[in-house]
Amino acid sequence: MPENSPNHLANATSPYLQEHAHQPVDWYPWGAEALDKAAREGRPIFLSIGYSACHWCHVMARESFSDPEIARLLNERFVSIKVDREERPDIDALYMKALVALTGQGGWPLNLFLTPDQKPYLGGTYYPPAGDGHRTGFSALVRSAYEMFEQGEAAVAERTGKILAALTPESTAPADCGVERIGEAVEWLQERYDPECGGFGAGMKFPEPMVYTLLLRHWVRTESSDALMILDKSLTAMAEGGLYDQLGNGFHRYSTDRRFLVPHFEKMLDDNALLAKLYIDMFQATKQEIYLETFEGVAAYVQGELTSPEGLFYSSQSAESAEGEGAYYLWELKEVLNLLGPKHAKVFARAYGLTPAGNFQRKNVLYRKDSMEKIAEEEGLPIFEVHHILKKGRETLLHARRKRPLPVRDEKIITAWNGMMITALAAGFQATRERKYLEAALCAGLALWESRFGEGGLMRLAPADGGATPGFLDDHAHFLEALIGLYEATQGKAWLKRAAQLADRMIDEFWDAEEGGFFMTGASRPALIARLKNPADEAGPSANAVAVLALARLGRFTGNSGYSDKAETALRGFGPHIAANPAAHTGLLAALDFVKGPVSEFVFAGPREAPACEEMMKTLHQDYRPNKVVAWNDGDEPALAAGKRAQAGEPTLFVCQKGTCHPPVVSAQGLLKVLERPPEIRLNIFDEEKKVNEIKSREEANFLKAMGEIFKHSGLGPR
Repeated sequence: MPENSPNHLANATSPYLQEHAHQPVDWYPWGAEALDKAAREGRPIFLSIGYSACHWCHVMARESFSDPEIARLLNERFVSIKVDREERPDIDALYMKALVALTGQGGWPLNLFLTPDQKPYLGGTYYPPAGDGHRTGFSALVRSAYEMFEQGEAAVAERTGKILAALTPESTAPADCGVERIGEAVEWLQERYDPECGGFGAGMKFPEPMVYTLLLRHWVRTESSDALMILDKSLTAMAEGGLYDQLGNGFHRYSTDRRFLVPHFEKMLDDNALLAKLYIDMFQATKQEIYLETFEGVAAYVQGELTSPEGLFYSSQSAESAEGEGAYYLWELKEVLNLLGPKHAKVFARAYGLTPAGNFQRKNVLYRKDSMEKIAEEEGLPIFEVHHILKKGRETLLHARRKRPLPVRDEKIITAWNGMMITALAAGFQATRERKYLEAALCAGLALWESRFGEGGLMRLAPADGGATPGFLDDHAHFLEALIGLYEATQGKAWLKRAAQLADRMIDEFWDAEEGGFFMTGASRPALIARLKNPADEAGPSANAVAVLALARLGRFTGNSGYSDKAETALRGFGPHIAANPAAHTGLLAALDFVKGPVSEFVFAGPREAPACEEMMKTLHQDYRPNKVVAWNDGDEPALAAGKRAQAGEPTLFVCQKGTCHPPVVSAQGLLKVLERPPEIRLNIFDEEKKVNEIKSREEANFLKAMGEIFKHSGLGPR
């Protein structure tokens, strides 16, 4: 390619692809032009998949894909294709599964070498441009990949055959699953639980909201105090750690350590949407303010940083800014001292764990270290003064931070991820009765419906975001879940009708009529080398799991047995997968929990504007009840509400639980009398003294010593 001339990504709308449009590698987008060229010329394909917020994707782009010699090798010997995983989750899922089959692990950037007919035979994730004795260099890998293709036809065929077999496992007979599988998954999770730091495993930790959602459901079903202990420890650790942005709110992608202290700094809409829903659920279950505050913080972050003028939600913010990875979020203690002054800086440093040495590259990721009560006692300050110092300190640091170069924002608007956020906001409204959450959910829901659903079906991306890309299963499933959530939050029948339209389209396009369950890609899309279903959870819940639960709920509302039958058929079809590894299918187990029931039904009738109606709504949603459906009879009722009429023109609620329908209730007090009591929190796991003691760490003595050195001349030592 001529130097600095654009390659075939020049017209791409994806910000990630645009970053590669002027590289010396002759990149193509995935499509007929590149695939036909490879087949016609008999050239292998180099496929590289990443996304805009991926730190190591950017590193490899700078180190290898901008290198003229590496570009020459790729251009002479391969057809190079660059894919944004957020635009094409089908390609990403397929070749990620292939990479795991090849190497035993996955990740991004995902780099694979394919035969001209798109079959993978060699690859990995990040490679430095040159080897160092411990790791293969990318330049050497490119040469090896070409030599293997040119000289080892039989070996390549054998490798691709094994990988294809892993991508398309043999069919298994459907099998029923019972709720005991939930207990098996929880038992496995308990074995992996880290009781010291929360979360699972002993290395880097992902938030895994679908895992905690299953634990919360298990607690409701069994009243397991162990499950609640895991939830409290883990969700508190995530909210108080560096995984959460203590100044600007919102969660980073994952933690690079077991303490949830040092994150990988990108922020993704899907992570934050799923975690917002989890934290508001946990607030309903426990009534603990930390969970409400975390939900409110995530919602504020998304609405402040990731919301478009139309009220829809952008995809992500990068880990990188002009000053490097994570630089936007890091602090030196001396910088905080200059901004706040000695007295306030000392209090702030104790509260948020700042030290002279730092905890990441000699700088500090903020996390909640000492409680206000502890600081007030040990520094001899009134607690209201500590609160004021910390509040003003956060405001001052946030103002200073906003003057730094901002992380890059990916402004793609992805239907699936917007569906997740709408679901979280609708749930937030139901739990808090704060209309700002409902208004944001309604605005996004209507904008998404009007811009993405039409005669051609549901779009994943609008033309401005990616050429009107048709929707995948996750787009349909998560938006269907959101539409049902909007119906329950508003009782507006238009949302239920839209949900039925979308469900019908999803079934027509993605349902596997032979074995049950849903394919990731629609029948009308060009075929890849395999058509996956992916019942197991990955970074988020399986799209099949979301689809199954949404259909089961929709069947309850509409009385359409076809929806309920599809949900149950899918669960039976995936039954052998669940039985083989229950903990890998927590999303499907959550759907199973609903399908197996019992499900509580609540039907309102009468004037909506009456105060008694709002009081009953508030009472109904004050506790965590995952297996409930809420409908309204307003004359054109859904099937669930048929025959249920207001009593004497007053707001009336009909309650059916565990096969028993109670006499109609007309007040919040009456509702409390018939509601099943939620599980009791039988252990005092939220004791503040316990949490303060847990905060202490092996570094505390060194921390206090270092702080004493810094402040010994200020005359502001402990009083």
